[in-house]
Amino acid sequence: MTKSDLFGKQVHWLTAIYMVLGGLLLVTTAHGDIVLWLNDRHSPLGDFFFKYWTHLGDGFLLGLVALIFLFINYHKFFTFLIAIAFQTVFVHIFKQWLYAGEPRPKLFFQEQGIDLNLIDGVATRSYDSFPSGHTASAFTLAFFLILISKSSTLRVIIFITAVLVGISRIYILQHFARDVYVGSLFGIISVVLGYMIMAPKSESEKLQRGLIRK
Repeated sequence: MTKSDLFGKQVHWLTAIYMVLGGLLLVTTAHGDIVLWLNDRHSPLGDFFFKYWTHLGDGFLLGLVALIFLFINYHKFFTFLIAIAFQTVFVHIFKQWLYAGEPRPKLFFQEQGIDLNLIDGVATRSYDSFPSGHTASAFTLAFFLILISKSSTLRVIIFITAVLVGISRIYILQHFARDVYVGSLFGIISVVLGYMIMAPKSESEKLQRGLIRK
């Protein structure tokens, strides 16, 4: 696999479109506008869907997938592990240091006296909004799976899955659009870094093994 077709042409184009359109939305709207737009369009179906879909960005899922590859392929395991490490560091630096205490949508709009539609069963947090850790995790997992997938259709489906996780974070009032945008960028960059570090060792016979694959 060459760097030019790292994730496949379809995903490369989708990623470019996502980044350009997302960037344009951020620079042409005020902070919080997209949150309010989505919040005004709540529905029972949307509440149910996004309430559970957002869990695809849980860190537990990253650990589970990493564990699976530990058993079947060391090279993929270390590639993914490095990507997880980068993503974790990126998010931690911004969320806990550079933007520690950044208000999330619930608190931000509360201070402006704006009532929001809340979802039953979702505990909305108030601080440490930037960036979205769930989105970063979802894109790290998605782009790793895209990296190792041979099906163009599956790659596109996985990409859309990650984008929907990002949208879910805005929909359930955990993050702003900018948090999601930067979180997704961190996830993609982390996988690229993991690939670049491990690519020179891709031909190693030892690394093509796993705990149960000798």
